[in-house]
Amino acid sequence: QKKQQRLYLVMLNKIILISLCILFTGCGFEPIYKPKAAAARPQSYKLTVTGSTDQAYTTHKLKKELETLLPTISQKVDRQLTVRVTLEESYGNIAYNANAKAQRSQGQLRATLQLFDGGLKPLHEAKLDSATSYTVDYVEEFSTISAESGARERLIKNLAQDIAHELSLIDIK
Repeated sequence: QKKQQRLYLVMLNKIILISLCILFTGCGFEPIYKPKAAAARPQSYKLTVTGSTDQAYTTHKLKKELETLLPTISQKVDRQLTVRVTLEESYGNIAYNANAKAQRSQGQLRATLQLFDGGLKPLHEAKLDSATSYTVDYVEEFSTISAESGARERLIKNLAQDIAHELSLIDIK
């Protein structure tokens, strides 16, 4: 009796597992870390990313991230569009302990996005931002520097994805 129940549960689990596999493959399930494929006919963009000279790494890295994301946007018009991104980056402490030493810091990356179609007036303008925080450890300076570097990388990737998403939603005729 118990052996039959166990066998029944094992078979039921296998049926559920097979059903879920079929369901996920049939519903457009896409792995999270799989790189996005280029669109069949990607929109052509001329990309300009600017920021202060203190943010040269962030500016360069955001441009490289956008260069990989922009080809995933389908073509809306048969001419090249100009994208201008202006960055502002800031970091500051947000949480303190009883001794008035910072425990957490926050980074914020703001972008002004402008889309041009050959004219002087932008077709579309948007302000986007991304924020993240990290733990400050005064005893281990390396861990604090590493945490700030990781926070900067997260800010750049998140903002690049937001910019690409914003551009993909714009309806141009």
